Amino acid sequence: MQMVLQQIALWFLSVLTALSSLSLPAKPAQTDYPKAAVTAKTLLLTNAPADGSALTLASMQGLLANVSEKNLLFRAGNYRTWLPEVSVEVLETQENGKAWDLPALLKEFAPFFDGYILCDEESAAIALSIAKQKNSIVVLPAFQETVREAGLSMTKDVRGMTDLKFRLTPEFRKLRRDVAFEQPAAFAPRLVDYAVMCGAYVWYDENVLLKSQHSNVFAFLNDDALVFGYNNDLGEYRTVSSLSNRNACLIPADHAYNLSVLSGFPTVSVRQKTAAKDSSGGRTVCLLMSDGDNLQWFMNSYADKAHYGSPVRGTFPFAWGVPACAADLASPYLARYYREMTGNDEFVLSLSGLGYTFPSKWTNPLARNRMIGTLAKKMEALDTRALLVLDDDGFSSPAMNALAKNTPAEGIFYIDFHDYAGLHGKTRFVDGKPIVGARYKLWNGNPGCSPEEIAAAVNALPADPQNPDSYAFIIVHAWSGLNESGAFVEGGNTLAAVEKLVGLLDENTDVVTPGVFLERLKQTQGR
Repeated sequence: MQMVLQQIALWFLSVLTALSSLSLPAKPAQTDYPKAAVTAKTLLLTNAPADGSALTLASMQGLLANVSEKNLLFRAGNYRTWLPEVSVEVLETQENGKAWDLPALLKEFAPFFDGYILCDEESAAIALSIAKQKNSIVVLPAFQETVREAGLSMTKDVRGMTDLKFRLTPEFRKLRRDVAFEQPAAFAPRLVDYAVMCGAYVWYDENVLLKSQHSNVFAFLNDDALVFGYNNDLGEYRTVSSLSNRNACLIPADHAYNLSVLSGFPTVSVRQKTAAKDSSGGRTVCLLMSDGDNLQWFMNSYADKAHYGSPVRGTFPFAWGVPACAADLASPYLARYYREMTGNDEFVLSLSGLGYTFPSKWTNPLARNRMIGTLAKKMEALDTRALLVLDDDGFSSPAMNALAKNTPAEGIFYIDFHDYAGLHGKTRFVDGKPIVGARYKLWNGNPGCSPEEIAAAVNALPADPQNPDSYAFIIVHAWSGLNESGAFVEGGNTLAAVEKLVGLLDENTDVVTPGVFLERLKQTQGR
C-alpha cells in the first residue's frame, strides 16, 4: 500500500512540476558556477559537529558567504591543504581560548540574520532551500532555545511540510532554475552551506529509485542546469542518465566541505608545466586517472599518498583529471596542485562537460552547445588541452563531434560507462582531432586488468608508430591499487600500481603525457 501511495505522489509531482514550470519566470541559461559575493578575510575555525547543530552552522556559513568578510570554517575536508594559498586571518579559538562553538558563533554573527527557520529532519531540505530568501539560519527543535538566546526570532516554521506542498508555495517559485542540490540534509555541514549560499532547491529521497521519477523532480530546471551532490540510493548510472535526459550536469560534491567560503576566493587562471617530449618510435602509451570530475575527492583525498601526493608522482608521465568547476569553486586547491606539478604531470579536463553527464543523451542540442561553449572557456582557464569524456554508447555521436569541434581540445579520451575499455583503442578523427577509446583499464577485479596483465598485453602490441595498434590509452581506476604486500586490490595505492605497470613495459614502449599522445596520433594516423 505504501508503495502505491508513493507512486501516486510521484505522479502528482510530475504533473505539478510541469504545471508550475509553465508559470515560473524565465531566467538566463547557466553560464558559470555560482560564487560567493564576498571574499573571506577572517575565518573562525570550528569542528564539524556530529549532531543537528551542524545544520545550523552550515546555513550560517552559507548566508555569511554573501555578506561578510568574516566567516566560520569547518576543520574538515583537508582544509590545511589550501589555507596557505590564500591571504586570510585564521582564528583557531576565541580570545578566552575556548573553542568556537554554536553559542559563540551565534553571538558573533547573529546581527547578520533576520531570524531562523524551524524545521524537523523531514523538512530540513525545504528550510535550506528558502534560507537565503528569508535571510534566516536553519534550526532543529533541539537547538531552538540556543538560537533564541542569541536574540533571533522565528521567521518561518516548515515542520510537517512535504516537498509536494512546498512546490505550491511562493518560495518555491522564487528558487533559481540553473542550479539545484541532491543532498541529504543529514550530511550537513557537507555541501549544504553552498546550497544556502546559492539560494537553490535542495532535495533527496532514498525511495525514488526509478530514473523517470528522479527526472520529474528536476523538471522545473532550465536546460543546461547544474545539480550538485549525489544519489547513492539511485546509483551512478540512473542518476547521471536521468539528469542527462534533462540536459543537465551532475557535479559529485556530497562530501565537499566549506564550498561556500571557497567559492568566494577569486577565480584563478593557471598554467601547466608539462614538458614536451620527442618521439622515440615503437609503441606509445598514455595513462590517465579516472574520477577527476569528482569535486569532493578533488577537495579531500586527491592529494593523498596513493594519488597526487604519491612520492613516485613525477617519475613517469601521467595524466590527472581536473573538474571544470575547480577554477571557480576550489581555486585554492587548484593553485596548489598546479604549483606542485612536474614536467611529467598533465591535467585533463574531466568529465564530459561542466559536470558529469552523458552528452549523447541530451535532448536539446542547442542547450548542449551552450554548455560546450562555457566548457571551452573553462578549458582555457585551466590550460587543459584534452578532454576525458565518459558517455553511454556515445563514441560516434554528434555530441562527441560537437565537443571536438567547439572546444580548444586537441583531442578527446573516451571511456564508456558499461566498459571503460570496451572500444579496445578504437580511434576516429573529427576536424583532425583524435577521439580515442581506452584500450586497457587498470582496475582490480576485472580479468586482464592487473599491472602484470596489461604490461604483457602492451608489450605484445606492434612497435610501429604507423600502426594504430601501437597506441594504448590506459584508464587508471582511482580506487584500485597495491596493498602493503604488493597485491592488486580494491582501495590500494593507485600510483604504486601504475609505477609497477610502467616498470614492466619493455624498451620499445614510450609512456607519454596526453598532449604528446594526441600529437603522435595526429601525425601518424590522421587523415
